[in-house]
Amino acid sequence: MKKSMTEGKSRSQRLTDWGESRREFQLPEWESLPQLGLYMDQVTLLLRQYLGPLSRGEEDKPITASIINNYVRLKVMPPPVKKKYSRVHLASLIIICILKQSLSISDIQKMFPEDHSEEAVRGLYDSFVRQYQKVSALFVQQIQAADDTFEMGGAGLVTAMAVLSSLSKDMTRFLLREETPGDREEA
Repeated sequence: MKKSMTEGKSRSQRLTDWGESRREFQLPEWESLPQLGLYMDQVTLLLRQYLGPLSRGEEDKPITASIINNYVRLKVMPPPVKKKYSRVHLASLIIICILKQSLSISDIQKMFPEDHSEEAVRGLYDSFVRQYQKVSALFVQQIQAADDTFEMGGAGLVTAMAVLSSLSKDMTRFLLREETPGDREEA
């Protein structure tokens, strides 16, 4: 029988390990995304490689061709050109895959530039990567310092994170309602 990597570890050690894995995780920079057009199976493979470290195992559904086609149909991202996907598509999909865990597709769509131009998507993606790194580092630091703030045993931390998630989603939706396309600021 295969042993779990977390078997035998204390909750504190598992939290430390989780924090370290998040601290070490890096989203790919725009320049490291392939310049050549990719076919659908190449896109799904790359996304699994890029986002694999964020996977929570069996409960995470892998990105599929039908899911990507749905995002195109909903106009969250532009259609492929001659069945090939570009950096714009990869960057869009990375953002979508990360944010869909907590936001609706319609909320995510509001974050994207309407024209889906390479320049506009690159600006959004570069800002997203910077913010993701800053916020995840701050979050991990705060969780590791939270021993006295949250009830670390039992459901205390789970409840605190659920409340934080709810408040974060509420604030995001508030900001998206308040913001007009011209109001977007570079972070």
